Amino acid sequence: MLPLITGSALIATDRGINLSLWHDIIDSLTDAIIVLSPAMEPQAVNPAAKTMLGVSQVSAATVADLVHQNDWLGRMVGACLDSGQGLGDMEAVLTAGPRELAVRAEVSPLLNTEGRPGGGVIILLHDLSHEKGAAEAATTGDLNLRLSPAGLAHEVKNPLTGIKGAAELMARMFPDDPRAQQYCGVILDGVNRIASLVEQVLMVSGPQRLAREPVNIHMVLHQAMRMAGLYPQPPDGVVVVQDFDPSLPDVIGDADALERTFLNLIKNAVEAIDLSGTIRLHTRIEREFRTTAEGRRRRFLRVEVSDSGPGIPEDQLAQLFTPFFTTKPAGTGLGLVLCQRIIALHGGRLWAQRGGVDRTKAAGASKDGMTFKVTLPMMPPEKPPQ
Repeated sequence: MLPLITGSALIATDRGINLSLWHDIIDSLTDAIIVLSPAMEPQAVNPAAKTMLGVSQVSAATVADLVHQNDWLGRMVGACLDSGQGLGDMEAVLTAGPRELAVRAEVSPLLNTEGRPGGGVIILLHDLSHEKGAAEAATTGDLNLRLSPAGLAHEVKNPLTGIKGAAELMARMFPDDPRAQQYCGVILDGVNRIASLVEQVLMVSGPQRLAREPVNIHMVLHQAMRMAGLYPQPPDGVVVVQDFDPSLPDVIGDADALERTFLNLIKNAVEAIDLSGTIRLHTRIEREFRTTAEGRRRRFLRVEVSDSGPGIPEDQLAQLFTPFFTTKPAGTGLGLVLCQRIIALHGGRLWAQRGGVDRTKAAGASKDGMTFKVTLPMMPPEKPPQ
């Protein structure tokens, strides 16, 4: 069961441990934690819970919807409040909006300042998706051999180097044979594609070491546009709208990683409009804030990358961030996965929705477009000198 925590603001039982450390511990957990008052109002929610529920802020209405969709969770919370005893469910299906997740759930009483139940409840939800995937692989014979990504990449790259060298040598041996040149070209293209795929798998699955320094988001976007060939002057037929809020403070993060992320999103927008249409980049302060486990408010900024392309069918929207799913003939299906991971490591969110730049009539058809939305935590304001 989850360890009991004393106090309505997650006050440590050991007074030698400060609240800031509790804040860092709870916000660093990969399991979702939601602390509710006896009146079922959220008192503290960690980032993992918001990611699991797919929301930027957990309100009383969010909790009511969650309990309404998951009556088993409501019964556990009610029983814990009534009895003061912890409860657990080894495997349950959590419905969060349109998604369903297999989770292990634990509900424990939150002790009041006197050390007795009555301060509310603590809900812990552990995502079982990876465990279930491994179990299914075992039953189907698709066993996980626990190979490290770096080791597997090394084993793949070695023969690829030999294949590439042999293809280049054959191309030089038959410079005047068009068919030989064509076949060698196919081999080299395939080798380069596999090598690129291996690099992307390593980036997605390997540890990411990101810098933590002040970053001007508009400088990041301008650099990403420059690398995509849209700045300072876009190609003919492409209109780039920069709807920026110049008053935004810096974010804390890794400028290079953020540039790669937004470059990917912008290049996707360019491909969506097929070099004829409008791309809009919009920045603003996020209207909603998030409350940390310590009760501090964290403010976020939002970046939106929209296009006037045909959009993505509704039935494919939920799969956009699934590894190896792609709508492009030559895509790897890892670009958006990597983007989402980088943004998550910055403490933000990345998601997509249909509807981009205002609908336009082109070739007699209405274009819906897509919008990719990113939230990133802003630097806290500097405290005035005492």
